[in-house]
Amino acid sequence: MKHALAVLLLTLPALCLAQGRPNPPCDRWPTNIAEGRLKSAGILGSIDYTKTEAVQLASEKIGKYEDGEQMWREVYHITFHEKNGNKVKVIAVNEGAGEFECSIGGVDVFIVSGHLPSRDTDRVFKQIE
Repeated sequence: MKHALAVLLLTLPALCLAQGRPNPPCDRWPTNIAEGRLKSAGILGSIDYTKTEAVQLASEKIGKYEDGEQMWREVYHITFHEKNGNKVKVIAVNEGAGEFECSIGGVDVFIVSGHLPSRDTDRVFKQIE
């Protein structure tokens, strides 16, 4: 019985992962903003849009707007595939997605310059890669 309780307590955090917003998915808004900023900075060339990937890493409620609409902060790992074979990876933080509108707040874009994988194979990183 003690072991069953210990296992339950250890698995509880996995059951409490942040859930995304209940309404429209907002991966396109931060992806479009990131693309524009990367192209303006000369970091991103011609993109193969069929391979562009955006994986939501986190979502949290951060307050309410004046009209009472729930406000969310969303974090995405975005991979752009250039037509020349290069990949450009970024983390995009959408500060202020609403329940029904994705583009209410600004988007911070962080360029991922490298990845140090753990020795153990991690399912989450496999999904992102």
